[in-house]
Amino acid sequence: MLDDGLSRLIRDSFPDVAVDKGAAAKIGAGERAIPAFVRDWLVCRYSTHGELARDRIQAFLARHLPDKQQRELLKNRLYEGEQLTLLDAFEVTIDLNKGERILKIPSLDIFNACVSGDIVERNPLLLSGPVWGAGKLEWRTEEEGNRVWMTEFQPMQTAVVDLDYFIGQRQRFTVSQWMALLLLSMGYEPSRYSPDQQFWLLSRLSLLVHPRVNLIELAPKGTGKSYVFSQLSKYGWLISGGVVTRAKLFYDMNLKAPGVITKYDAIILDEVQTIRFPDEGEMVGALKSYLEYGEFRVMGFSGNSEAGLALLANIPIGSDGKPVRLSDGSGTLFDALPRWLHGKEATALIDRFHGLIPGWEIPRIQKHHIATGVGLRADYFAEVLHALRQRGEYMDFVLEHTHADGSGDKRDITAIHRLCAAFMRLLFPDLKVSRDEFEHFCLRPARAMRGMIR
Repeated sequence: MLDDGLSRLIRDSFPDVAVDKGAAAKIGAGERAIPAFVRDWLVCRYSTHGELARDRIQAFLARHLPDKQQRELLKNRLYEGEQLTLLDAFEVTIDLNKGERILKIPSLDIFNACVSGDIVERNPLLLSGPVWGAGKLEWRTEEEGNRVWMTEFQPMQTAVVDLDYFIGQRQRFTVSQWMALLLLSMGYEPSRYSPDQQFWLLSRLSLLVHPRVNLIELAPKGTGKSYVFSQLSKYGWLISGGVVTRAKLFYDMNLKAPGVITKYDAIILDEVQTIRFPDEGEMVGALKSYLEYGEFRVMGFSGNSEAGLALLANIPIGSDGKPVRLSDGSGTLFDALPRWLHGKEATALIDRFHGLIPGWEIPRIQKHHIATGVGLRADYFAEVLHALRQRGEYMDFVLEHTHADGSGDKRDITAIHRLCAAFMRLLFPDLKVSRDEFEHFCLRPARAMRGMIR
């Protein structure tokens, strides 16, 4: 647990967006699957002078975030003509055969509700995946098919970000204090991790904070690989296993609509051993082009994106805590991955990823690893990371302070530059960094991460 001095410093520096992460983890959500930014929002809304009003939170949850035992009661209230406003992760799909927009309401186990076109037009991300927000629901009778309709939708409001203010506060913190602030904001307890482990945790943010950073993380189960992307930021899109199509990822010819890679800052394929491509060759070809140039072509359509791509995979770990390789020592880190990610045919694809996070160096998440101190609200923190992506001065700094001769491999140089710029955005957003700090916190780890790919 961190000392009170850092908590006071965080509250003094960010009074409007500091939140007690320990309280957020104990709001009594029961079996509800609530992301970090919703928990933080509840704590901020229902805290007075540092005291958490648990009874008011429970009342809010009961009214707007039903658990399994309340679902049928709420459905009955809809059936009797009452309008309900629920906070949920709503999602819309298109049924071309029926000519309908289908609304999914997970909290009520309803997956065939309806939604008007104007709501979808104002909130297009509903078509890409779950979007948390407040939806007003009503039951419409036989004339409209005995269906639940969403008549209004308000996505969760995110904190307003003054990026220059955030950057200006960096000077009040030492490097270790700033790293602790970032880790607390992610939901981790810094004191439970070694300095190296802290850095590997922070490196997961690199594709959220810098455009087109492409990473692979290999780790045993339970190290929290997907937590950051599923819980922290609405700008990341995560798929865990199953079928992934070129249409979903890049461009859907039937819908004439760009895929998710054009709508998010980061695309994360989790548990890649369980992911299947209907046309493996087609998808690998599209991935190679995108990873190299940030461009994709589907039939006559061409597009581009700034989204980073991450692959997360579980791998076997030996008794020494290191990845298991072939007994003769000839194996690689990628041997446990699907065919399209290892072997001679996959070399050209793997080489297009900028770095590898050695997740086997990170301990399995246990209760004492969860943040108990004061950090930044998750929605605010996610907006800061998103805003930092737009600033070009960090790459300019890296180019000015690194030197590569003409014999260097172009992909190696690009990878190291992008990772360095990402670490500058995270650790030294005010660009006030000594040569030794730049070497230790940016250049050296960037080279190490790239070296594990090669």
